[in-house]
Amino acid sequence: MGRADKATIESGVPGEILMDRAGRAVARAAIRLAGGRYGKRALVLCGPGNNGGDGFVCARVLASEGLGVTCMVTFDPAEAKGDAKVHLDRMQHAGIHARPFDPEVLEGRDVYVDALLGTGFSGSPRGIPAQAIAALSPYGPVVSVDIPSGVDGATGTVGGDAVEATLTVAIAAEKIGTALPPGSIHAGTVEVVDIGIEIEGGWSDGPRVEIAEADDVALALGERSPETHKRTAGSVAILAGSGEIHGAALLSARGAVRMGAGYVTLGTTSAVKGAASVFPELLVHEVSESAVLGPDALDAFAEVIERADALAIGPGIGTGDEQRALIERVLAEIDIPVVLDADALNVLAADTTPLEKRTAPAVITPHPGELGRLLGRSTDEVSTDRLAAALEASRRFPSAVVVAKGNRTVIASGDGTEAVVIPTGGPELATAGTGDVLTGALAACLARSGVPGAAAMAAAYVHGLAGTIAGKRMGPSGVAAGDVAEALPAAVEAVRRR
Repeated sequence: MGRADKATIESGVPGEILMDRAGRAVARAAIRLAGGRYGKRALVLCGPGNNGGDGFVCARVLASEGLGVTCMVTFDPAEAKGDAKVHLDRMQHAGIHARPFDPEVLEGRDVYVDALLGTGFSGSPRGIPAQAIAALSPYGPVVSVDIPSGVDGATGTVGGDAVEATLTVAIAAEKIGTALPPGSIHAGTVEVVDIGIEIEGGWSDGPRVEIAEADDVALALGERSPETHKRTAGSVAILAGSGEIHGAALLSARGAVRMGAGYVTLGTTSAVKGAASVFPELLVHEVSESAVLGPDALDAFAEVIERADALAIGPGIGTGDEQRALIERVLAEIDIPVVLDADALNVLAADTTPLEKRTAPAVITPHPGELGRLLGRSTDEVSTDRLAAALEASRRFPSAVVVAKGNRTVIASGDGTEAVVIPTGGPELATAGTGDVLTGALAACLARSGVPGAAAMAAAYVHGLAGTIAGKRMGPSGVAAGDVAEALPAAVEAVRRR
């Protein structure tokens, strides 16, 4: 039994009443999309089970509101059971016949309601439901009940055809399948409706997977009291950059500063130190006489790390043997929380043992390619189900919080037992260097709170929101990574003013 079913039973409200509430909410949404009541025509497509039951209620309510309603089903109505049968009977008693699906009668409706497949669906639609989904594709607007049919409710993956909804009415809570792509793309606008049940610990059994909310992020960010000073605001140490790559190190440092760290100290090469002169808020230490950061850089930076609350490492360091030796030393010797990004992850791909053996806190921030290399999978495999890949990485690297970057970033932790989906972010972040900004911002949150999971959630949420703010200022196609860093303070305040 899933948590949704348990919540329904524990609410003490009969299931047929909850179904009635859900169907009425869908009907209200359908009327809005139809542009009115009288003279409007609606087509409701219903499958078996509770999703179809919600559709039967919706059809009955739409008819009572003056719309012309056609209800088509993809199963034998005589096989309806439970609460869905109760509402099928009520619909038919109200004069609305449950007709077999017929693709020839879809045309000419003002609104379509998709109540075919529910949140428990996975795989590829087959048979009549598959025919109905394919036939619906040219028409709209479409209201989907809980989740667009054809989308996996637990992962957002799509194994075949799936409904392209204009609006998805989420019953009680948004489902993970509409928070993660490609399900999030199929869902259109998601509208959550309260029907009197509360889901604790996620929607289904298995790993606890939730969607980050502004209230949780604000709590993780905390407030700056009048007594806050630069030491209590968090001290961040960063090892980044090389003779060939300067920008990644500076963007990471900029992200940490703009996220509110009290001290940000960059350990880098002489070439990057020279470039950092335009950034007076940043403390810069030259920790390598060569063009790369090797294991000796850790000794040169030791005093800074001793005073720091978090260390970020990886942006722009390169992927040679010297850099791998440095990463191995950091993982084995540094006890403060460490954020690993970019080249720090790439040098570990050949042998992840140092990360597997680490016992002190860590956060890794891979994009799909980097995560694939860590897990021995292709980028496409990771992108197809980033949630599963993030949970797998969390099990493999139990001391690490995994920030699987992408459209709707996924954060996994607790040895693969829990994950959070970040709903912020958009195409504004699709530019070089925004991941480096996130690394610094995350290190700043981690230095301040000391709680890796909460810090990762807060940083990723604010970072995504900062991208949106920057896009509104100058247009989404012209946003640069530095613009995202500069928008971080505004994003933090937007969360706090929620």
